[in-house]
Amino acid sequence: MARRTPRPAPAPIRATSMWRVDQVFLARRGMRVEVTCSLVNDQGGLRNLSITAPTDDPTQAVRHAARFIAGKGNVSGARQARVRWTREQATTEQDALIRDRALEDDFLDEFEETLAAVRDQQR
Repeated sequence: MARRTPRPAPAPIRATSMWRVDQVFLARRGMRVEVTCSLVNDQGGLRNLSITAPTDDPTQAVRHAARFIAGKGNVSGARQARVRWTREQATTEQDALIRDRALEDDFLDEFEETLAAVRDQQR
């Protein structure tokens, strides 16, 4: 009977791992906007957080999501985060590739303000 060689255990997920926002996807859900943030960490981990904003205005929705994500405490940044609408919201394949730079600026501004407030409270 052949013996199996023990495989190394996978690296545990660190609870203290710092995440950063990589992409933000928007989708209309009735009279609200669902915002899904794709987060990555320094070890290549990927995590998605979704929140449905209590509004149908995309600007207010990304600001709402930025406050939620930055308030988590272990998300360190959102620089170069891309904001785009999900595929089902796009009318053509090209629309799915278009980034909404104005919403990116709104998301980053609100994220940085909330993150600064969280850091001030921790001092």
